[in-house]
Amino acid sequence: MGQSTNNQIELLVIDDDHLLHNIISKIPSLDEFNIRYADNGEKGIEMADQLLPDIILLDVEMPILNGYETCIRLRENEKTKQVPILFLSAHSSLKDRMKGYEAGGDDYLAKPFENDLLLARINILLKYQQQSRILRELYQNAQLTATTALTGLGELGTAMQFLEKSISYANIDELVSGLFQTMSLFQLDCYLMLISNNQVSWYSQIGAVSPIEKDLIEMSDKQIRFLDFGEKTLVNYPVISLLVKNMPLDDMDKYGRVKDILPVLVAAANVKIGTFDIQQSLISQNGEMLETFKNIRRYLFHMGTAIVNGRDESKTLTNELIQSLHADLLRMGLEQDQEDYLIDQIDSVSQNILEKMNSGAEIRDVLDYILSNLKNLIGKQESIINDFADNLKEQSQDVEEDVGIELF
Repeated sequence: MGQSTNNQIELLVIDDDHLLHNIISKIPSLDEFNIRYADNGEKGIEMADQLLPDIILLDVEMPILNGYETCIRLRENEKTKQVPILFLSAHSSLKDRMKGYEAGGDDYLAKPFENDLLLARINILLKYQQQSRILRELYQNAQLTATTALTGLGELGTAMQFLEKSISYANIDELVSGLFQTMSLFQLDCYLMLISNNQVSWYSQIGAVSPIEKDLIEMSDKQIRFLDFGEKTLVNYPVISLLVKNMPLDDMDKYGRVKDILPVLVAAANVKIGTFDIQQSLISQNGEMLETFKNIRRYLFHMGTAIVNGRDESKTLTNELIQSLHADLLRMGLEQDQEDYLIDQIDSVSQNILEKMNSGAEIRDVLDYILSNLKNLIGKQESIINDFADNLKEQSQDVEEDVGIELF
């Protein structure tokens, strides 16, 4: 992009509304920008070709050449095809945004707008442009590698390879990486939105996801499996949406094959994401259950110990009481038969008390049995978790060692 000699950011405003020119020129936050104005599409295209601005603000409703037509012309020019374009319009419906995106726009701002909002959108697009430039270079290198890998591997074989590998992917990042690698083999550029554990995540195969692209994906009807507009195709599933930016319209046979394969790949990814969520939920629940079992085991142990200790103390106190009663009876001066009767009653009651206390040992045996079973259950649950983790690791290693499926 071209910048002025004093490092100001070049901003080109293409709008036939001179009042808007005046408003933009008086925004204090834009002092660091070198702002140029064009009052029609033709003049804007000519100035963009000469200036190579860092960003373009483009009005939609202009005479002769409207904003959409101007944007298409700018995208056809090799010099200006990568310049971020922010549409300005009094209309902001999904249909209007789709037309702007199809024409090649990067963002869409409805008039009238707050100055801070305009500045925020401009800064986002400048950051988006920088990220796109870096990722585009990385993508070009990756695409060369992918093109080489595609040699000798048929399209169906590529799809089958992804389906086989998807079984062993251990997390979302591995799944997305595998899906993007497959898309690269088909020479398709994609953006991806997925929902996992009620969290929305965005992934980009090439460049950053522009605001207008996020709007299109989020506002689309998820009940419609395919949404085609121009060379773009959006594939929707319950927890995943894939936007393909460069469907092969110049090769309708390949276009048809890609349209057949895309739902297979995205459906597999959709199922795998659901599997990840279930696995995570099961692992979390299992951890909570293990902790509960450990707490129960600890509480039962303390309770059993308290019962045994209480029984021993009660025995001691009972024996002391009986001895004290025997001594008191001797001092009371009772008749022999009265004294014998009371002593027999005390001995009988005390014997019953001691027998009841001795039954506490049975309670302790029961608690020991419960504790032993809980200990075995905890060990089994921990073994299941470890086996599950080891199995995932082994599956991942097996796929890495696999040479792939060759169908053609």
